[in-house]
Amino acid sequence: MLTLGSGEGGLVGEGLERVVALGLGTTGSTILGVLLTLAGVLLLTGASLGAFLRRTGHVMHQAHQRVRRPKPNLIRAANQLRAVGFSSEPPPPAPPVDVKHDYPDLVSDSVSVRPEPDSFHEAPTHESQEQLFELPAPVADYELPSRELLTRSRPGVGPNGEATQRIADALVTCLAHFGVEATVIGQISGPRVTRYELQRAPGTKVGKVANLKDDLSYALATTEIRILAPIPGKQAVGVEVPNLSPSIVTLGDIYGDLPATASPLSVWLGKDISGAAVWADLARMPHILIAGTTGAGKSGCINTILTSILLRATPDEARLILIDPKRIELNYYEQIPHLLTPVVSSPKEAAAVLLNVVTEMERRYERLSQVRARNLPEANRAFRKRGEDELPYLLVVIDELADLMMVSPQEVEDSIIRLAQKSRAVGIHLVLATQRPSVDVITGMIKANVPSRIAFAVSSQTDSRVILDSNGAESLLGQGDMLFKPLGTSRLQRVQGAYVTEEEIAMIVEQTKAQREQQVDESFLEAPVVFAEDAESDDGEFDPDEDPLLDKAIEVVVTAQTASVSLLQRRLRVGYTRAGRLIDMLERRGIISPYEGSKPRRVLVSEHDLERVVHAPALD
Repeated sequence: MLTLGSGEGGLVGEGLERVVALGLGTTGSTILGVLLTLAGVLLLTGASLGAFLRRTGHVMHQAHQRVRRPKPNLIRAANQLRAVGFSSEPPPPAPPVDVKHDYPDLVSDSVSVRPEPDSFHEAPTHESQEQLFELPAPVADYELPSRELLTRSRPGVGPNGEATQRIADALVTCLAHFGVEATVIGQISGPRVTRYELQRAPGTKVGKVANLKDDLSYALATTEIRILAPIPGKQAVGVEVPNLSPSIVTLGDIYGDLPATASPLSVWLGKDISGAAVWADLARMPHILIAGTTGAGKSGCINTILTSILLRATPDEARLILIDPKRIELNYYEQIPHLLTPVVSSPKEAAAVLLNVVTEMERRYERLSQVRARNLPEANRAFRKRGEDELPYLLVVIDELADLMMVSPQEVEDSIIRLAQKSRAVGIHLVLATQRPSVDVITGMIKANVPSRIAFAVSSQTDSRVILDSNGAESLLGQGDMLFKPLGTSRLQRVQGAYVTEEEIAMIVEQTKAQREQQVDESFLEAPVVFAEDAESDDGEFDPDEDPLLDKAIEVVVTAQTASVSLLQRRLRVGYTRAGRLIDMLERRGIISPYEGSKPRRVLVSEHDLERVVHAPALD
């Protein structure tokens, strides 16, 4: 058999290899061969080099993400290692700078597409910045979920200089057609919109620019623009134009450490028009009203608020009551240990829960008066010194207020008004959300007592004025685009809301429920019964240790081996006030345990001792 050449490539291949090796060396000839092979593959397949490189980069990026994505099993194992003394966490980073300024919408004139996650600013308030909230010591049997469970979005491209200059020229030209002379003096680009700052010529009314909103939208061929005439704190008119390529804001993009003055109810909202992260403290707000049409981002905002609390607060620091008449929005959180009651879906039960929250508010005020405290942090410090259980914050979230107002308008409105007026000092706060911002849902009394508002896209200026007392929400873009009006200011802050995925929520919920067993109080679901005898018995002449029904109450509690006000109301057919006094009598006689926060009272005697304790005197 005849063989041409001694190598596998034959005589021609061997000759070419020797010539190339003499000129380029072994390494150079190898590189040249690889490049020629790649070129041949591209010529045969008809693909471009750019598409090949993009495809290769995409595959490598996906592989890198799969390697870096935290796994629940690994996180659980890491937590177990930390519990026995092993820790692989790096030292904590330096605390971030708390950005404070008078005009948060105008932080910088430069384009900031993706700022660092530790650049935050808080919604302006009139509160002093002293240390109001003393962060409790870490709980030994509970560890907060890791922030590594949150994913971050890819960096956005943002508008380039040529596109922004073209829009600026179109604005000036359109205004000139209607006799308004103006020049563009600056611009600020955010995740969804870019604000162009116009300086008008002397003698031109500011309102004339605002009246040309529809004409400017036509000239720019865009959907919705918003005009600020003028920009608060500046001698300029702002025209906010949607970006052609909007950026997605995730909770992982803005999550970071907060100042020591922040309470456990501090939450992240999104990024403002300058690209800076925005956070708010629900304990200072103290209640918030969220409204917007279907699909505008209202439920996503509630998920961001709840996820922020789960990442920051333990069940001993904050408890939640979730009211979801739609039955589908808040079912992710059914098993978290922070719940004080099961997720409420019935409007009738929701009205009962709100009435019981009012009762809880009054009971907390009684405890605060005993230690002469003015707010919850002061009271908890006093409780710690006395060796008593501390009171957690209580956040009530109502996902659809309109449904409750249709079923029980009077009871729901009365409870919300009482809570909004008085509950701040005792650590009870409300988050009210509705997709129907009408005056029969958001009444004047509710608006007067809930000063902080978040408005998503609405269909008309009338709806915008119901929420914000001003226009603007009708020009929003939807999908998380919001106007935020915090307590103590009339300025509207435009924010692109942060998005949290269902997978992130599931991992965070899984980590929280694996560490603490859920303890709910179902007595909150039962409506308190009010009888006329309660008013007649409050004449100031009763003996606090005597009641005709006391023996019967002892029998009921010992037989059932549980004690609650609602139980005595049902079994003895008495009102709430009298049942509460009976509970106090049982505690003084040592039949039931003292109050232990959200935990149910324990019955300290058995049925065998029933006869002995029926006529026992009260303990000193």
